[in-house]
Amino acid sequence: MRVLYLDDEQPLVLLVARMLEHLGHAVSGFTNAGEALQAFKASPREFGLVLTDMSMPGMSGLEFAQQILAIDPKATVVIATGCEDPNWADHARASGVRDVIEKPGSIQEMANILDRLLSHSSV
Repeated sequence: MRVLYLDDEQPLVLLVARMLEHLGHAVSGFTNAGEALQAFKASPREFGLVLTDMSMPGMSGLEFAQQILAIDPKATVVIATGCEDPNWADHARASGVRDVIEKPGSIQEMANILDRLLSHSSV
């Protein structure tokens, strides 16, 4: 499955992309929301999962998710965040986001979370 991954921190994009590739998934990683949107617009059905960070300069992860869902309402979008406000997560889900995950403390935790999400996603 191809994953679109957006985070404003380049080292994290490289790390998560490498981890997902190790789990057997193709990854298109981005640090710029505009570039990520253009890639999605060009071929929305190519991506089985869109994973975005919440806190980014210029466009929040929720704004990015809403734009993705405007292009393809059936897209599987997940937001990763350090915010623990349950009201925010409920709002994101009400906007069409499939899941909101807390940024884990370790790479292994993130691998486990993403593997679970990807194994339950369908292209």
